[in-house]
Amino acid sequence: MAWVILVIVAVLLLGPLRHWAGRHWALLASMAFGAGFGFVVGSILSSRFGLTPLAPLIGAVACAIEAVRLLPCELRRLSWDGRDQEDDARRH
Repeated sequence: MAWVILVIVAVLLLGPLRHWAGRHWALLASMAFGAGFGFVVGSILSSRFGLTPLAPLIGAVACAIEAVRLLPCELRRLSWDGRDQEDDARRH
């Protein structure tokens, strides 16, 4: 079932949602990074301290929300770094 969901998401992102995903790449990257980080931290806390089995899910959701709040503007700023300078010596 997980493979089916993965294939459906891939088809949507490569097909009809391609332009939307291209415009909101920073949001998607931030969400994926935050969810992965939160899942890992929740898994470690759950195994080390015997927390609820839902700790990885809760950690993934909480970190994804915080990453979406904080990271997209920084990613966009980093992607334009160096391109906004008019008197760059590398340009001809």
